[in-house]
Amino acid sequence: RTEGYELGLVKAQLNKQAGIFACDDYALVSTKELNLDGVKTLIIPSTQVSGYTGDGTAPNAPIFIDAWHSVKADGRYKAHDWVIKADPDTVLLVDRLKMKLTPGNQPTNPYPPPFKAKLGAGQWVANCDKMAGWGKGWGEGWPMMYGSLEIISREAIDNYFANEDWCKNQVPWMGMGEDAFMGLCLRKLEAGELFLKQGDGVCGGGVCTDDSYQAYHPRKDISSWMQCWGEATR
Repeated sequence: RTEGYELGLVKAQLNKQAGIFACDDYALVSTKELNLDGVKTLIIPSTQVSGYTGDGTAPNAPIFIDAWHSVKADGRYKAHDWVIKADPDTVLLVDRLKMKLTPGNQPTNPYPPPFKAKLGAGQWVANCDKMAGWGKGWGEGWPMMYGSLEIISREAIDNYFANEDWCKNQVPWMGMGEDAFMGLCLRKLEAGELFLKQGDGVCGGGVCTDDSYQAYHPRKDISSWMQCWGEATR
């Protein structure tokens, strides 16, 4: 969003080549051209939502369906192995994440899905297991991919693009958060799953000096974002 704190955060990260700007390629998604030097803006029609989901979050699936359409139309994702969607207030450590996604370094999933991933269906990353502590199991939708950081392989996002309409018929997407919709869709498409817990305050949190995490959230002002980034990269 161009109003509020997000644009300032993005500019500060760009200045330090931090967050998504440490990736091999990047773009920003907005309702208007942001005119940041060397950064492409992918335009979507709206970021407005109304109401709440059952867990009190925004039912923003329609917005991010448009955002993924803009990524598809841009096409640059096809040159890369993984696609990442990060909120501006997520402190992302790209080099740390790359190591964990490298074949041979990928950790064993403590919450393996009850199916063998389909050949060519790709992989995605769940990052929160809070509900497991409440006695809820994998079949109830957990662990989940929290939307502060979504990590999806090129094959998996292509799989989603090819089957988006089918997923919409399988999942009540209009009243859902985009992260819940995408995770459920990829599970129904039987994509492979990794689990990389992140230091998200909505999922138990994590201090920025704990290098077991590849991301920390939320840091909604420049000072706290940069402090966390500095502690994590020290």
